[in-house]
Amino acid sequence: MHFLLVCTFFSSILFLLTATNGQFSENAKLRQQRDTSSGDLLDSLHTPKERLIPYENESYAQTKQDLYDNFVVIQPWMYGLIACHGVVFIVGVFGNILVCVAVYRNPSMRTVTNYFIVNLAVADALVILFCLPFSVMWDVTSTWWFGTAMCKFVLHFQSVSVTVSILTLTYISIDRWYAFCYPLSFRTTTAKAQGAICIIWIFSTVCQIPETYSLRAVPYKGFETYFTQCIPDWGSEVDRIYFIVKTIIFFVLPLIFMSVAYTKIVMILWRSNNDQRPAGSNRSGENTFSMNMNTSTEGQLKSRRKAAKMLVSVVLVFALCLTPLHFMNIIKDSLDHTQLNRALFLLCHWLLYANSAVNPLIYNFMSGKFRREFKSAFYQCNLFNKSDRRFARNSTYIYRYTTNNRHSCKSKTEMVPLSAVKQP
Repeated sequence: MHFLLVCTFFSSILFLLTATNGQFSENAKLRQQRDTSSGDLLDSLHTPKERLIPYENESYAQTKQDLYDNFVVIQPWMYGLIACHGVVFIVGVFGNILVCVAVYRNPSMRTVTNYFIVNLAVADALVILFCLPFSVMWDVTSTWWFGTAMCKFVLHFQSVSVTVSILTLTYISIDRWYAFCYPLSFRTTTAKAQGAICIIWIFSTVCQIPETYSLRAVPYKGFETYFTQCIPDWGSEVDRIYFIVKTIIFFVLPLIFMSVAYTKIVMILWRSNNDQRPAGSNRSGENTFSMNMNTSTEGQLKSRRKAAKMLVSVVLVFALCLTPLHFMNIIKDSLDHTQLNRALFLLCHWLLYANSAVNPLIYNFMSGKFRREFKSAFYQCNLFNKSDRRFARNSTYIYRYTTNNRHSCKSKTEMVPLSAVKQP
């Protein structure tokens, strides 16, 4: 299974690179193409993230050739970026599947919080599986190769996944805040959690419909395939305003809300820890009941502190991974086009996908239950592979025979290993 996923990712990348190299043979024709003026070409041509700087003193054909060489041809340093995406692909898919398997296998882990963690894992696994390979090719060649239909699907699914993640984390913070601040009146069930998850997915999908509807695979003047971009057709100014509003609603405000909620949770846990007193003794001797109650309460607080630390870590990593990309997208129009700025944008895109792969690592290091389930899943998978390899040797042979004596006639069935059966 591990080998299959590794081969799937790199085979898709190699296939896309091969298709791209097939298009590279057209570069000899670029010098003869003069369908539009040089000024019109440079005024309309953009990379996916930032505006290109015109080559003022060069001929039209030479300008096109330079653009091709600098942006379509994959630069040597980008192969390291492709390898990093490969690591994210493998870790993200396997890690998030393990999270789902761990909760499914252990009934004691089917809590409300873990239902939302599974929802987060599903969104992360799907976006890595269906969006990452296309995004890598778009980033390293500055060209969208896959048409309008895939343009709508990939970018819609990516936006929905990010929105589902932020709303899921926000709901978890609300759930935990209510449980800590109002423990007596707090009532929640897995049925309510499942309903909330459905609402999150529906709301996230609906909110992305306007952008998805406006997305187009738009070719640039003077190029048949190269520098085609997957962009909204409502204009750059409207797109910038839309992105700023979406960032505020679906990123900044939820992060502020989660920061306040987890700050209050940490304060409650800190105060509860300071209020704890060791079980003492009175005049009649040691109070065993009081000692047991204090021990039980201390264990609950310790478990809650661990869970709060894990959730805070997930939120912090989410903010650290997505903040650079949001910031760069807001200021992109004011940036000069340099290889350094291009590398920064590619790194920010990698962080977006890395966030989808890092959560299972956080669960493994900060949750003993998840760590035990991960180890158990790996152990059973190893045993399954070993038993599959020794299937013929360890298989059994079933045969039936009848014994007769003076008083009775009995029919018996026995199972013997195939290895014990002598070949004729």
